[in-house]
Amino acid sequence: MVIYKHLEKDISWVDAFFWITHPHAISEDRRDLTKIFAFIVYVGIFFFQVWFIERILVNIFSGELKTLWRKRMSEVAISKMKNHYIICGYGQVGRTVVDELIKLNLPFVLIEMNESIVKELLREGINAIQGDARRRSVLLSAGIEKAKFICTLIDNDADNLYITITAKMLNPNIKVISRAGNLRYAEAMKGAGADEVIVPEYEGGMVVGRIISRYEKLKEL
Repeated sequence: MVIYKHLEKDISWVDAFFWITHPHAISEDRRDLTKIFAFIVYVGIFFFQVWFIERILVNIFSGELKTLWRKRMSEVAISKMKNHYIICGYGQVGRTVVDELIKLNLPFVLIEMNESIVKELLREGINAIQGDARRRSVLLSAGIEKAKFICTLIDNDADNLYITITAKMLNPNIKVISRAGNLRYAEAMKGAGADEVIVPEYEGGMVVGRIISRYEKLKEL
């Protein structure tokens, strides 16, 4: 505004302020220096607006775009997999299995219902799919037809039984490791085609029993 007032002595402060955002309002009879300065101001404001809008868009959409990009890259990687492992569920048992597979450098795909968990896993570079492992389409997207093993580790026996049946239908040669909450479901899973059934509570009890037995034998020596 000060420069406009200096260049054009006869204008008011209001006109000087108005010219900053409306340079087209400057009449043709004004000095050439005024017109040049108005053009510079216009270009400066234009680029400032572009930069400001770009910053807003980046802050709003950059996280989502990165998530979409990671998801797409994961889908491409999964489509190229074969003889891999499919892990259903990222609970306490699922986390342990995933950690072991990473240590062994074995290819795997994780299927998890929780969207926020899947996003976090994708950020960590883990191939993960958000969806219900009971659905054929989800298992197919995880490459079950080319997979070697599937581990059904959801904290729900009925779901694990259903996934076992569906997995064997889609790939009769796949090896199935299932988690069961009780021995009754363990038998049903074996009957449905599970190659191995783990009952964490039962297995834990057996381990404690073996430890006690070992200590008792040591006392007898």
